[in-house]
Amino acid sequence: MTVVVIAVVLATGHGVTGLLGALGGLLLELVSFQVGILLGVLLWGLRVRYVVFGAGRELRAWSTPRLRISLRSLPVVVRVGARATRTPARRRLWATGVTSALTAAGFAAFAWFQLPFGLAVGATACLAHELWPRRSAATTSPGWFVFALPRLSGRPAAEMEATPLVNVVLDAVRTGDLAAADTALAAAEAAHPSLLMTSSARIAVLTATARYVEALQVVSGQMGREDLENRDRAFLMATMAGVTASAAEAGQLPAEVAVGAATRALDGAIGLGLPRLRLAGTEAQLALVRGDAAEAVRLGRESADRAEDALSRADSLATVARGLMAGGDNAGARTALAEATELAAWLPRVSGTAARLNIS
Repeated sequence: MTVVVIAVVLATGHGVTGLLGALGGLLLELVSFQVGILLGVLLWGLRVRYVVFGAGRELRAWSTPRLRISLRSLPVVVRVGARATRTPARRRLWATGVTSALTAAGFAAFAWFQLPFGLAVGATACLAHELWPRRSAATTSPGWFVFALPRLSGRPAAEMEATPLVNVVLDAVRTGDLAAADTALAAAEAAHPSLLMTSSARIAVLTATARYVEALQVVSGQMGREDLENRDRAFLMATMAGVTASAAEAGQLPAEVAVGAATRALDGAIGLGLPRLRLAGTEAQLALVRGDAAEAVRLGRESADRAEDALSRADSLATVARGLMAGGDNAGARTALAEATELAAWLPRVSGTAARLNIS
């Protein structure tokens, strides 16, 4: 896409100004897709999970257990995460995807009539790229929701329709209401006992109560399934790596065994297309287990800045606090832990870190 845009802009004699306009058009077109998602949420009854303004280090955030709004240091993009909380989930997600695509197409059309040539070219190229249906462990394009989602069948379609029930479980976990999470999990498992999504909900409940070995058994039981796509396997391997690292850190598995197993699972997830940046939290925990406090702090901060919800950020900040403690910086650890406690004081790694810090 980039080569085509550059060739078109230069061939029409618009030079550097045209290229800068094309870059601006691309960024504005990406924003228009996200604005369309917000419109779709309002129209079709979804719920916003996060809104991220910019990229890079987090400067400020407004957070509740169900929604996080984050302002980053490089204000060049906007990202919106939405989820289905009511049935029919697939129809609502498809309608939201169509709304997003139409909003983006409307902006591209407006660009051709009202904006400079380079900007219009960039917006149109971005529109075409984003509407091409593709889905992997790294990303899902808006075009996938518009053109591929309606054709889903079998287990993938069932997984999509089960999201409202599973989201009840995850909402309860995010608020720390583990009794409600158990109740919601029982309902989800009764309705959809064989779905991967239901197993993921069980893993979330088990890790929220520090039952890491049990969670690892659930993950291992899913790995042998023959109906999984590479995307599913990538997420399972990432989950296996994270749970194994937590089990080692908590003393539930021998570190000498767990580090190797978790590293192999991480490499497997990356090999199947999951970006390494999204695994920084697990790599930070493994650095802690290996005794590399400085690396744990660096990766933990990187993971915290990339976190899209309060629970993930709290967990990463707990890693940062533990790494700082291991390096002898208890004052810095208290600063990191204060935010983690504000976000999710009940989380096992947060409360456990607080207990250790108070003793020290």
